[in-house]
Amino acid sequence: KIIKTPAVGFLAGGWSGGVSCPHYAANIPDIVCGISDILNEFLKDSPIPPYTSSDHRGVWRTITIRSSDITKQCMIIICHAPAQGGAGAKTDGSDDYSAVFDQEKERLVKMLTGRIPKPKRELSGPGTESISNANNNNQEGDEEFCDYSVTSLFFQEFEGLSNPPPEHPVQHEYGEKFLEEKLLQCTFQISPGAFFQVTTEGAEVLYKVVVDRLKEVTTNPEEMLLFDVCCGTGTIGLTCLKEGAVGKVVGIDISEPAIKDAIVNAEKNGYSGTEGRTKFVASRAEKAMNNEIKSAGHGKSMVAVVDPSREGLHQDVCKALRNEKSINRIIYVSCNPTGSLVKDAGMLCSPATKKYRGVPFKISSAQPVDMFPLTDHCEMVMVFDRMSPDEISRRGNDNSKGEKVASTTEETKEGQPEESPKNTDEETNIVCDEGAENTNANKMSEMDTTVDKPESD
Repeated sequence: KIIKTPAVGFLAGGWSGGVSCPHYAANIPDIVCGISDILNEFLKDSPIPPYTSSDHRGVWRTITIRSSDITKQCMIIICHAPAQGGAGAKTDGSDDYSAVFDQEKERLVKMLTGRIPKPKRELSGPGTESISNANNNNQEGDEEFCDYSVTSLFFQEFEGLSNPPPEHPVQHEYGEKFLEEKLLQCTFQISPGAFFQVTTEGAEVLYKVVVDRLKEVTTNPEEMLLFDVCCGTGTIGLTCLKEGAVGKVVGIDISEPAIKDAIVNAEKNGYSGTEGRTKFVASRAEKAMNNEIKSAGHGKSMVAVVDPSREGLHQDVCKALRNEKSINRIIYVSCNPTGSLVKDAGMLCSPATKKYRGVPFKISSAQPVDMFPLTDHCEMVMVFDRMSPDEISRRGNDNSKGEKVASTTEETKEGQPEESPKNTDEETNIVCDEGAENTNANKMSEMDTTVDKPESD
C-alpha cells in the first residue's frame, strides 16, 4: 500500500517523483536540514495541504533557504498559493483555507524563529565521517542546537502555474530584510530575490581567476576602467576594485532592484559613489556603455567583464562590445559554456560584417571552475582580446588560401561523373546536452525546498 505524507525536500525526481530528504547530502548545512525537520513537523499537523502541480490545488508551494556559515545568518522565503486555494481550486469552496491560514502562518513563524535543533544525519562516503560523528555523539535525551538561527523570514504569495520570477513581491514577516555574506575582502547585501553564487568558497576561486585576468592587462590598474556588464548586485566589479585590479567600476544591469543592491554594496565596502570610483546604472547595456565611454574620455584604458544568465548576451550587447574600440579585453564568465558561450563567442570573433562592424576579438584563454562537483556543470572564464591588424591580415590570407584550394578542387572535378550520394547513416551528429544545475551549497547555501507529497511504502 502506498501512503502519501506531506514532506519537505529536494525535487531529485522531478515534480512527479516526490521529494528527497536533504540530510543525506553532505554539503547541505545542518541549519537547512534542521529547518526542514521543523517544516515536516508543521505539515504533519497542518489542516492546509501542500500545493500539487498536477491539479494546481493546495497552498504550501516551495521554501527557499539561504544560509551563511560566515556571517551566521539565515533567510527563509516561503512561497504559497492564495489562501483561497491554488489556480485549480474547486468552486464549491472546499479548497478555501482562508479561515485558518493566518492562524497557521502565525504558528509556522513561531516554530521557525526559535532555536533550530541540530538534525540527526547518517552520511556515508569519503569526508563524511566527521559530520556523522558530530551528530551521533549526543547522549540519549540530549538535544543540541545549530550554531545560529533564522534571521530573516518572508512569505510570498503566488497564484501562477510555474515558479515566481525573481522580482515577484515578498512580504516581510520577521527579522532583517536582507542577508549579508562575505566574499574575499567584500561584504554583500543580498535581498530575497537577488542572485548570488550558491557556493561562496567556489565563488572566491571564480572571482580570483577574473582578478588575475584583469591584472594581466595593465601595470597601472588605477587608470583602468571596468565595465561590469550584467553586474547584478555588483559582486564581480566590487571584488575587482577591492583587490586592486582596476581603478573604477561602471556596473550595468537592466534590473533596477539589483542596481539598488549594488549601490548599497558599494557603500558597505567603502565606495560611496561620490568619489567617482563606482557607478551603477539600471539600463540596457548597449545604451549605457556608449554614454559612459563618452564620459570617460578618449584614451582611457577599458576592459569589460560580462556575467550573463544561461541565455547569454543579447546580440545588441555583443555589437556594442565590438563597436567600442577602447575595449581591448572582455572577460566572459559563463554558466553555460556548451551553449550560449559558443553562440556569443561566434558573434564576438567573427570577421567584420555589416551587422558586426567592429574589429573582431580572439579567444586568448579559457579556465573552467568546478562550482558544482560531481555534476556535468562547471563555470567557464573565457578571455577575449581584440585582434591586431597583423592578425586580421593573416586571417584574411588564410581565408584566401582556403578559397583558392576550394576553387582548384571544383575545377578538377569538371567533366568527371558525379559521385553517388553518401549514405546518411554514416553521418555523426554531436550534441552537447545541458544538464540540470546543482544548487547545493557549502558556506553560502541556497536550497529550493519543495513541499510535496512523496510516495513511500
